[in-house]
Amino acid sequence: MKKLLILVVTVLLYGITYAQYHFDKPLYGVAYYSEYAPTERLQEDIKLMKDAGTTVVRIGESAWGIFEPQEGVFEFEWMDRIVDSLAANGIKIIFGTPTYSIPLWMADKYPEVLSIETNGRQRYYGIRQNMDFYNEKYRFFCERIIRKIMERYAKHPAVIGYQVDNELEAREVNNADYFEGFREYLKNKWKGDIEALTADWGLNYWGMNIRSWDELYTRDGATCPSYKNEWERWNRKATADFLNWQVGIVNEYKRPDQFVTHCFMPAFANIDQVQAFEGMQYPAINIYHDVQQWQNGEAIAWGGDYMRTVAKGNYIITETNAQGIGSKTRWYFWPNAFVREFVGLLYSSWKLELAFFGIAAVLFSAFSVIV
Repeated sequence: MKKLLILVVTVLLYGITYAQYHFDKPLYGVAYYSEYAPTERLQEDIKLMKDAGTTVVRIGESAWGIFEPQEGVFEFEWMDRIVDSLAANGIKIIFGTPTYSIPLWMADKYPEVLSIETNGRQRYYGIRQNMDFYNEKYRFFCERIIRKIMERYAKHPAVIGYQVDNELEAREVNNADYFEGFREYLKNKWKGDIEALTADWGLNYWGMNIRSWDELYTRDGATCPSYKNEWERWNRKATADFLNWQVGIVNEYKRPDQFVTHCFMPAFANIDQVQAFEGMQYPAINIYHDVQQWQNGEAIAWGGDYMRTVAKGNYIITETNAQGIGSKTRWYFWPNAFVREFVGLLYSSWKLELAFFGIAAVLFSAFSVIV
């Protein structure tokens, strides 16, 4: 009887995790950044998307500084217009939490949110993914913008899912708060026994033994392989915990027919994709590849196989090449993707290619060739 109960609960949990949203057919689309356009062309973009067979777009994940141009001042009307226009044309939406690119006011007023890398390299404003994702102030602002977005768009019928953050990894974060988190992680793992840790790590080698948790030295100069290995485990846990934290917030608002995802990169080793996926319905992967004789079909296939294993089923390709570069624009191949159970293919990115490189025809040709 107990075994039967366990089986029933397992089946129910599996259904809750993996069957909330059903793809009746693969989705086909782009990442769309109307805010990048130097001129007004929303309706023209949508017309071209429909002509290309687009069924889904991914939006919002890079727009924190536009959503919240000043601390506590929120502007969503410009995105309302985009969402409503896409919906009116039958295009589905995956909405991103914009936490991987912080607004300028945050870096100016709260410089402690900027990351300090191993060996003391300070990150500055002017590039994305430059923050200490473990910082409490940063997380306060993350939670606020996520809740604002969910309150506004969770009930919109065109929104079918959410992407939390974007291509997350630790990126050598080594701020004081992150190191303190590492210390607490070690304390918990070794149950507070510093002598056991010293013995397990072999810290008597070269006389690098430590006798209290306060003496634990930072990652910067560490040469002990066991220290380095545990630091990498901490990176993987901390990043997965951050994504699961965001998923928890999104889950408070999302409808039963919506899913949550994150766009993993296939080569990132310092994030635990399996642990990070625990609360999501469909994981996603970004497959960037070369073309013609430089293309590596094995790497593309590996990315799909790995993500299908993480998902225990279907997954989404959230970003892939819309074109090659130079002479490589002649051919476009996605070997193995269609037989590896992906349920959505999105190019990166419609607006970036269209607005800054003036190659709308080439982009449209890429869609035509794949279709």
